[in-house]
Amino acid sequence: MTDGKAAFLARIRRANGRRSAPDPAAVAAEAAALVADPARTQPTLQRQDPVAEFEARVTSERLAATVERIGGDADAPSAIRRYLEAEDAPLELALPPDPMLQALDWTGFDIRQSIDANEGAALSRAEWGIAETGSLILLSRPEQPTLYAFLPLRHIIIAPRAQIVRHMEDFWAAFRATGRPHPRNINFVTGVSGTADIESKLVRGAHGPKRLHILLTD
Repeated sequence: MTDGKAAFLARIRRANGRRSAPDPAAVAAEAAALVADPARTQPTLQRQDPVAEFEARVTSERLAATVERIGGDADAPSAIRRYLEAEDAPLELALPPDPMLQALDWTGFDIRQSIDANEGAALSRAEWGIAETGSLILLSRPEQPTLYAFLPLRHIIIAPRAQIVRHMEDFWAAFRATGRPHPRNINFVTGVSGTADIESKLVRGAHGPKRLHILLTD
């Protein structure tokens, strides 16, 4: 530790009424206690069902997403058709190189095999969702390029209902239990992007898609 950093931390300790650095063993014990019992710091969800909690949060005014429950991947093309037609949008879709998605019946769609800036609509697959925050987890991999989550005007995400967990800690525990290596990127998609920096007026799509539509599968 540099002399300047040590002096800075010493001033903080004095401001908090401390004269010496905390005992490292005590700090480690406190951290271990939090990890051992995360429920002590987790918020209580309003609903017992994590899927219902997730839907309520992600469709709230703040997150502004839309949700439809479907049976499985095979139902995705018809559900996406309904969504785009309701939006009065063309049946154009950037499809990631996911073999399972590529194999679906996209008759009537203009399917793009790559994605460009300001793409009309793009499809992604989330492996988990978090009820506490209304977040979807996108793991980068060759079949799911990261740009599909950031370039389109409308981002459509398929997510399994069985993988909607209650809290952030539950996701990390489930991911580590898979034994898979950490991907290059893990993106937490929490509603539609927006900013209220200018005159406190909310503008959607400031840092990404203007629309988020979620297809929850059985």
